[in-house]
Amino acid sequence: MGLYLSKIVEAIGNLSTSQARMLMLGLDAAGKTTILYKIKLNETVTTIPTIGFNVETVKPKKGLEFIVWDVGGQEKIRALWRHYYTGIDGLIFVVDSSDKLRLGEFIFAIQL
Repeated sequence: MGLYLSKIVEAIGNLSTSQARMLMLGLDAAGKTTILYKIKLNETVTTIPTIGFNVETVKPKKGLEFIVWDVGGQEKIRALWRHYYTGIDGLIFVVDSSDKLRLGEFIFAIQL
């Protein structure tokens, strides 16, 4: 996972703006909040289900700053995802590759 994040940071590092608003979406228990705090704090933290959203400013590289909106993935909250798309610079979809049974549910959720 670290290699992928490094490639993303490198690719986005070429953007002309120094701050980007990112939206992180995925089903519940996919690991969105864990990834967010791993990037921000560089440590694995114990998380609880996100009801609503978490907003954190992340500085993975000097001169590069992200405002990351981590939106909860419970079924009732997914209908609200579309309201967060306005004004974003990037979209991060988190998929739990070990949860193959819910992949269809994820595809349906992003079509809302």
